[in-house]
Amino acid sequence: MPKRISIYVLILVSVGVFLNHFSVAQKENGLLLVIDGREVDAMGMAQEKWVKLTRNCERVTPIDSNAKLYFDIQQTIQAYSPPNSESAQILSLASTGEWSLVQVQFKDLLPAVVLIQQVDGKPSILPNAIWSGETHPWLAAPHIRQYINSKAPQSPSDLIKCFDPV
Repeated sequence: MPKRISIYVLILVSVGVFLNHFSVAQKENGLLLVIDGREVDAMGMAQEKWVKLTRNCERVTPIDSNAKLYFDIQQTIQAYSPPNSESAQILSLASTGEWSLVQVQFKDLLPAVVLIQQVDGKPSILPNAIWSGETHPWLAAPHIRQYINSKAPQSPSDLIKCFDPV
């Protein structure tokens, strides 16, 4: 076989093998890469890498479970929609200025991420900026960050970018 034809055959076989193992699926939240039948959030992976490379978390402070703010926020979340919210347990809490972002789990509810703003010194939940549910097959962090940011664009971008689900 002439050398030129074998190069074309190699290219065609390579493209065929690639197309046999990789495809793209359109879902309601966007595109997913499908590798051998398994859906992968390639865009989410790229976004996550970019955020981790470019974010600045110097002004974002993790809040200790012994702090008054931690206790006040836990009480606020537990009182938000009783009786199910009464079992709220904070998994992570970070704050910057008057804003806090909390990851919470419940006994009978799905996990949630709640954006809170201090109003007159008291924590106030932004009802439109609560994410709850599953993100699979999308990566959780980029999906949740995008949702919270779209619902509360006035919130500090550093706080949102520095959120990493537990």
